[in-house]
Amino acid sequence: MVECWKTMLFSWVGAAMVCGAGEWSVRVLPEPAATNSAPLRLGMQAGFLDGRFHPLRAECLAGPDWSAEPGVSLKAAAAAEPVDRPVRVVHGGAVGDAERRGITQVTRPLRRGVRYTLRLRGRRVAGSGSVWVTFAPVGGEAEDGVTRRIALKNGLWGAYDLPVIPQRDTAYRCRLAVKPESCVELGSLSLTPDDAEAGWDPEVLEALRTMQPGVIGWPAVKGLGPYVWYDGVGPQDVRRPAVPSARPEEGHTFGTAEYVAFCRLAGAEPMLRVTVFEPGLADERVPDEAAGIRMAAEWVAYCNATGGHPLALLRQRHGQAEPLRVTRWELATRNDAPPSAASAAAYAAAMRAEDPAIHVTTCGEATLLPRSDRYVTEILRRLETAPLDERAYYAEWYGALGLAYAALDRVARGRGGRVATLLQPEQVLYRVPRARNMLTDVGALLALINRYPAGDPLPVEGAPAASDAPLRVQAARSDEAGGLVLFLYNAGTESHTVRVDLAALRRPFMLWVSDQMAADLTARRGVSRRVPVSRSQKVGAAVSQTLVCEAAPCSFTRVLIKE
Repeated sequence: MVECWKTMLFSWVGAAMVCGAGEWSVRVLPEPAATNSAPLRLGMQAGFLDGRFHPLRAECLAGPDWSAEPGVSLKAAAAAEPVDRPVRVVHGGAVGDAERRGITQVTRPLRRGVRYTLRLRGRRVAGSGSVWVTFAPVGGEAEDGVTRRIALKNGLWGAYDLPVIPQRDTAYRCRLAVKPESCVELGSLSLTPDDAEAGWDPEVLEALRTMQPGVIGWPAVKGLGPYVWYDGVGPQDVRRPAVPSARPEEGHTFGTAEYVAFCRLAGAEPMLRVTVFEPGLADERVPDEAAGIRMAAEWVAYCNATGGHPLALLRQRHGQAEPLRVTRWELATRNDAPPSAASAAAYAAAMRAEDPAIHVTTCGEATLLPRSDRYVTEILRRLETAPLDERAYYAEWYGALGLAYAALDRVARGRGGRVATLLQPEQVLYRVPRARNMLTDVGALLALINRYPAGDPLPVEGAPAASDAPLRVQAARSDEAGGLVLFLYNAGTESHTVRVDLAALRRPFMLWVSDQMAADLTARRGVSRRVPVSRSQKVGAAVSQTLVCEAAPCSFTRVLIKE
């Protein structure tokens, strides 16, 4: 299979591979003038992140739907959804039936030894008010479980907290049972770890911090028209759903203040995205461009205004005493395209009138779009018509290489700063909870680029110059690293030895450390559903001002060179 795949690729890229294989000797030259205004640091876009059951949140109940055991009915219009809305659990029971029955749900995998809290709000309606809550590991023995009894009061709503400490790293079956001929009414029900950070999974936040994102742009909702920020501020119970089909508890629970707090927790700078007016937008509250401009300017004021400004007072009534200090704003159309120059100028002028210190950019400036060399572009084009398993196996890593290529292209052109990619937080994290390393391949690649951000680019003499060459060498200063960073991009199926001469820089380099991500194109299919990507690190001396690096097939390498 691998040989067949290589044959298909070589039919187009054979010439490029022949001229690019083997050893390369390159020289890094000093650059007389700095061109980057700031080091390049990649970030992400984010959707609404609404709902208690979003994969990034700490909520461990897997979803709103519960299964009822035989003889038990869930009454009310939303009977199967005991989440923030009352629902009645009725155990009709038969003559002589003494078995407790109820509703069950399988949780997300829980962490052994971590304390979780089950929070339940309920009351007794008829019969016994006793509710037995049982947690048992899925696939475990009955004795591995734990059962607690709650006594609900007659007619009076009460809140109850139950501690749960799992003894295994696995999913648990949560069961709420009642006696026969009993009816209880349940309100809000949640299960969260005690180490949750503002409702977010602490492991998720730690993984995002490892990636060191520069910015997180929000909201990224393509095709839904303008985001009306008024709907996402104020008390949760009066916020309007984002779209008519949204569940009430998944409407705008995640709004402006929640987004800014999430960015700060993840170690990123917030960048709010403003959808500029276009004819045909559905929301009647934005009938023309003037209304859209006014709404954008008021959003700036709500976030950043101080003193007696009416929107500063509104923000304070909403519980945000201090300004949110959002300095980065991005203008885009509903299809993520840059707006016209005239619209962008009108929006920016009105927004800066509320806060002259903000930076207003358009979608193309603030968002890094994947851009591949001709070699990878042809591979991705052929994958579009390949069988589904071929696309799933190869496309993810080659798509990641396209993003890396775009980042190097931006460095080479001297365009630094903080930019967002089209990726969302859910896309840079593995869906399987408790993964040892939660970053996906593309997330790890972003972390590789962000760890020592590239500043002023330096010319590299002797590197492949052909536009379709699958090998690329890019050097740049890195103030945060206190030295030099070198990127080796090799999309081809051949290994390359790159000998780098640093003497022209006239600096006393002493050490180099390379971190490489490389796809194993020879791996047997079936072991993994995607190309296995290995990560390796090598260290060497740079005293001689010359270093030798190996660019493995289909790899991306960052080399840190320090004085």
